Amino acid sequence: MKPTRTRRTARRAAATTAGTVLSLLLAACGADGGTSDDKPATAADIEGIKTAKAKVRSYAEAPTSIGITQPVGKPIPSDKKIVMIGAGPGGIGTIIAHDAMAEAVKELGWELKFIQPKEPTPQLLQQALEQAIRLDPDAVVISATNKDPILDQLAKLKAKNIPVVSNNGPDPSGGPITIQISGLDALSELAVAIADKTLADMGEPGTIGIVGLPGYRIVQEYIGVYKEEIETKCPSCEIVETTISVASLGTTAGTDMTNFTRANPDMKALFVGYDAMGTNLFSAAQAAGAKLPRTYSLGTAPASIPALASGGLTASAPLDQGEMGWRTVDALARIFTGQTEGALEHDVKYTHPVIWSSDLNNVPAAPIGNTFPNLVKDYPAQYKKLWGK
Repeated sequence: MKPTRTRRTARRAAATTAGTVLSLLLAACGADGGTSDDKPATAADIEGIKTAKAKVRSYAEAPTSIGITQPVGKPIPSDKKIVMIGAGPGGIGTIIAHDAMAEAVKELGWELKFIQPKEPTPQLLQQALEQAIRLDPDAVVISATNKDPILDQLAKLKAKNIPVVSNNGPDPSGGPITIQISGLDALSELAVAIADKTLADMGEPGTIGIVGLPGYRIVQEYIGVYKEEIETKCPSCEIVETTISVASLGTTAGTDMTNFTRANPDMKALFVGYDAMGTNLFSAAQAAGAKLPRTYSLGTAPASIPALASGGLTASAPLDQGEMGWRTVDALARIFTGQTEGALEHDVKYTHPVIWSSDLNNVPAAPIGNTFPNLVKDYPAQYKKLWGK
């Protein structure tokens, strides 16, 4: 792992005001606009962190609606066969989404087959899609997948008029992707929310560590959004970055990230780009006798909820993959009834992003098994109503 540092010196210099004015601002802000020895706060930092703090409380409340109110309104055909391609064993969210889809399709009399590649490499994803094509399904679902390495397979599906629904992917709806559900736009909302929480907790400029996962382009892209939010609201903040490999998930990832924090002892916060990367981070840090900085994540894994409750994981922006499984089935129901445009209107209807944190008093009880707490408590009932069930 080779960390890289980014310091927004030009932006910071442009934002610095006259010394007397800045001193007055710092005095007025007190602890909220404090300074550290090597990263003095500018007027832009103070205002940005103040704005982040004001926004955090709005992220504490979970939505009560799935955001879709228009019923399908037509008889939904039964006996449809759907093939879902996983994103590898490290893609825990896609496994949760599949399990939820399996429950949802029972309501409509459909069949669901799951093909899980050993890793999300281009070759293995291509093989999985070729297998799906041979099954001649009515639709294919892909997850957290970049379209470029699988363009040949997507073209074959399009030639056979087989719709492709993507979840958590970096590519927009259109072309070979019939619908992108919770793509970069939706995930960017979560990235902005957790960046705001990071700054609100820090209260002053400092060094923020970021851990990326190159095997998933979507993760790298919303990490970019997180960085942009930090840089915009705290020009004096310094960012140090590293990446871990997909192969390290569940094995050396925790140790690798612990070593990253030990190599950067001035780090005030750590952002784990994809939460499942950090499921063994806290045990690895404890074994090494290392003290972690405040730690943040996106796409909360079920196994991380106890760490949230204890405060070991400072905050996380959950993505309800179970609800996404039902949302995917709803989109397919509209596609199969000739309402693709209507489905496109509902693909990213997140009511608002949510942050879980012990200091917000909203961490749910740890789930049993590989399930996920419902953000919208009764979302299955809301979808069934849309389907006339």
